[in-house]
Amino acid sequence: MGESPDILENRRSQPAAPLDALPHPDDLDFDYLVRLKRDHAALSLLLERVIEHAAEDIWRNIRDDLKQIQLAQLLSPNGTVWQVTEPKSEAAKRLKMLKLEPPKPMIDLL
Repeated sequence: MGESPDILENRRSQPAAPLDALPHPDDLDFDYLVRLKRDHAALSLLLERVIEHAAEDIWRNIRDDLKQIQLAQLLSPNGTVWQVTEPKSEAAKRLKMLKLEPPKPMIDLL
């Protein structure tokens, strides 16, 4: 936890490892997992604050509006379809305010 800024700067300049090069979770030490969880939480909170600022509202309201957009997997003998519900007016307003395109109605045909 008490790493010097030089070590942290060197880590930032290194490219991310491919997923198959990452160690198995059982091989990771506890301190690394704690730091990873802490960093993930910090980035999540930062992202929430950026979105709150852009939308000029609190995260709970933004999340509730966007939660209305649902993703469904439809299975048939002919294949699989991923379908997205049409955003309701509140969700559409949020997406527009955040300068995000609404999701496509069909994601994938397999």
